[in-house]
Amino acid sequence: MPGYERAELTAQLRVVTAPGAPEGPPQEQLAAARRAAAETGLASEGGPETVMLAGSREEVLEGVRRIVKAALDAGAREVEVRVEAQPDAPRFGGKEGPGREDRDG
Repeated sequence: MPGYERAELTAQLRVVTAPGAPEGPPQEQLAAARRAAAETGLASEGGPETVMLAGSREEVLEGVRRIVKAALDAGAREVEVRVEAQPDAPRFGGKEGPGREDRDG
């Protein structure tokens, strides 16, 4: 992804099946999480039980809060959240990122 489009923060959320529940996430809980993710405008395909967000720090953190709330309100007992800050990417006309000389040299 070009540096000027690179997200500042990414988040991966997974609705987890409660112990003793049937295999796979309850569909209504996952659907609620996906609706909340779609409303943020930051969502991307993440897999059968996963919701992915990418964007600015504030947008992603607010989106995570909305998704977790929606899943819990729909009856989810657990939502796994992984948030990752992205390092600065090289920009057009800017300096190369750290380690560039190690890869090329």
